[in-house]
Amino acid sequence: MTREWVKQLVIGEGLCPFAAPVFDSLRIDVCDSSDPEQATLQFMELLRAVADAEPAQLPTALFVVPQGFDNFDLYWNWLLICDNLLAQMGYEGMLQLASFHPQYLFEGEDEDDMSHFTNRSPYPMLHIIREADIEQALASVSRPERIPERNRQHMRRLGKEGLLQCMPALAQSRLFQDAGDITEQPES
Repeated sequence: MTREWVKQLVIGEGLCPFAAPVFDSLRIDVCDSSDPEQATLQFMELLRAVADAEPAQLPTALFVVPQGFDNFDLYWNWLLICDNLLAQMGYEGMLQLASFHPQYLFEGEDEDDMSHFTNRSPYPMLHIIREADIEQALASVSRPERIPERNRQHMRRLGKEGLLQCMPALAQSRLFQDAGDITEQPES
């Protein structure tokens, strides 16, 4: 479901103008543990793999954590730890993280505002991105500083029904159900 989410929503709805060119080489690693420490160790391995690889061979990666981070606050704290580790490992300025979670909430927005869906995903995940690729992609985008607001407006216009038309499988995902009701496992 993760790859379909990237293709149908992130690329298909134009939420990330940089995603389409690297879609075919996108690496998706799924953590098989619900233990935060084990998830962190696996994440660090993926960080090393991305940093050590040639950019053309491994331009970007998603680290999906289907178990153990259903609670958004717990996930957010883990994200901060992972971001700190990225810097401690010497990858600051080379790599950065983007965050996605089924219950993602932007501060100051109503809980049911569709704008949250710009960063909501079927499973908790971290996106490892090469900063050089972002800079290169931003150079070809008109007014890149407007991307987040444009995406929020687009999700509001799309609404829940439009979102489900784009990707019907989301109806059975954590995006529209309580995390405790979900038993499916992610596919890369």
